[in-house]
Amino acid sequence: MLPYRGTMIVVVLAILAVTATGLLAPWMIREIVLIIETGAQDAGARLTLIAAVLVRIYVGRSTAEAAVFHYSHVVAFKTCRDLRDAVYAHLQRLSPSWFAARKSGDITKRVIDDTLKLEPVIADAVYGFVVSIILSLGILIILFNLSPVLTLLALIPLPVALIIMFFVGRKAIPSFDNEADREGDLAALVQDHVSGIREIQIFNQEAAAQRRFMRKSDFLARRQIRSRTLIAPFDPAVEGAIGVSTALVVLVGGRMALAGELAVADLVAFILYIVTLYQPLFTVVEATEAVQRGLSSLKRVNDLLDTQPGVADPVTPRSLPSPLRGEIALEGVSFRYRDDAPVLRDLTLTIQPGETVAVIGQTGAGKSTLAHLIARFYDVTSGRITLDGVDLRDVPLADLRRNTAMVLQDVFLFNGSIRDNIRFGDQMADEDALIAAAKAAGAHDFITALPKGYQTIVGERGVRLSGGQKQRISIARALLKKAPLLILDEATSAIDAETEAAIQDNLNGLLTGCTAIVIAHRLSTIRRADRIAVLENGRLTQLGSHDEIARQTGAYARLLQAQETAA
Repeated sequence: MLPYRGTMIVVVLAILAVTATGLLAPWMIREIVLIIETGAQDAGARLTLIAAVLVRIYVGRSTAEAAVFHYSHVVAFKTCRDLRDAVYAHLQRLSPSWFAARKSGDITKRVIDDTLKLEPVIADAVYGFVVSIILSLGILIILFNLSPVLTLLALIPLPVALIIMFFVGRKAIPSFDNEADREGDLAALVQDHVSGIREIQIFNQEAAAQRRFMRKSDFLARRQIRSRTLIAPFDPAVEGAIGVSTALVVLVGGRMALAGELAVADLVAFILYIVTLYQPLFTVVEATEAVQRGLSSLKRVNDLLDTQPGVADPVTPRSLPSPLRGEIALEGVSFRYRDDAPVLRDLTLTIQPGETVAVIGQTGAGKSTLAHLIARFYDVTSGRITLDGVDLRDVPLADLRRNTAMVLQDVFLFNGSIRDNIRFGDQMADEDALIAAAKAAGAHDFITALPKGYQTIVGERGVRLSGGQKQRISIARALLKKAPLLILDEATSAIDAETEAAIQDNLNGLLTGCTAIVIAHRLSTIRRADRIAVLENGRLTQLGSHDEIARQTGAYARLLQAQETAA
């Protein structure tokens, strides 16, 4: 909130105005009673003057309250926006392993919903509490001046109400925490079902999906009811405190007035001030739910912000050479996602600048993991990977990824136009470069055949395109980046052989001077590589050109035989 301290000063001044008018109004009514009691000759004129003052007081109070309402919400929404931006920026720094272990719907809820739930806390609760505290202190000073004895009587029920609120609040906070978690689970389930709606329908699982949703929805409703049940005693506690205080003041104060120990005007003012004194407790009651939900949301947001990136920028960074040659060296690299499951074992491999190396192996051999380590989505468990002699862990992530282009096995397209998805590789690229990349990826012809061409909206995750079309757009996106290091992870697996051959012909010219790592199964893709690296159970078992290792007994020979048999 500090960046908006200027606006906050305006709010504080308006709060002081609200407080001052709140203190003046009962005192003016006291003056009216005194005028009537004394029966002064100028009573009519004085009453008219006090009425005019009261009008100004209430108009001023309304104006100040409007200012508090407007500017406090301005600060609140801007603060929530800044917090939301900070949370999203922090998400960008977290590694894929963190996202893999969490539900995307719950992450989305933390970014949008949990940050927004802090708005009523800032706009209403915080400023409401400030007004209440200042107002209460002012009223207490006035009450003690009117009658110390009645003031002590009026405060007797207050500790009881505060104790009830304290103990109920301690139970309510964990309940609201649990409620927020259940909301995240439900949001994750909805997102999961929406993304998999075709699978739900094709396997006729609508009823099962509905039952699962209803169970989670019912569980959330029960948690919400429990949270509200816990805070239900707040309002009766405050009402009871006001009632008991008023009764004590009326009883004792009335007798003091009858005995001439207290003026009737003072007694009337005292009763009016008591209601105002306990008004802050009503503010607490009204804001309690928002505060409890806000605290729960803040805890979830802070948990996310406190998460340290699994792959972080180095403390003492080293810059990559310029221009980058593109030599990649893996030195005794081992990696495991879990302690009991090694994926790569003591892998040593050097890829020369400008060389294209194909990586093959059975499913689970560690091919995609190798690509992810070179892109530094993960850090090696042991050993090291260098780029032009610089350990990747010493290179700023932005520097490494600026020099790396990648086509992932699981193609992801954003819900926008084809042009925007290709331009994602280089936001500054001109139209000619974009079209040239699309042609090289074999995508230009099918794009121009679409009714809206490059302006065609692909839908969420590219749902409106075929698998092969999505892959070609993804390849175009990578080629447009013109990075010295290119990683293709099963980039043409969904493309027919004829189109793939055309793409390979185009790539041959584009990959000149570019170090490329190609993960593939098709023999046509593998043959074109300068060298072929064969992985088995996370180990490098064969390395060489197609002609060299085709004559060897091993996994590559078995792959050739299997593909020839299939052909």
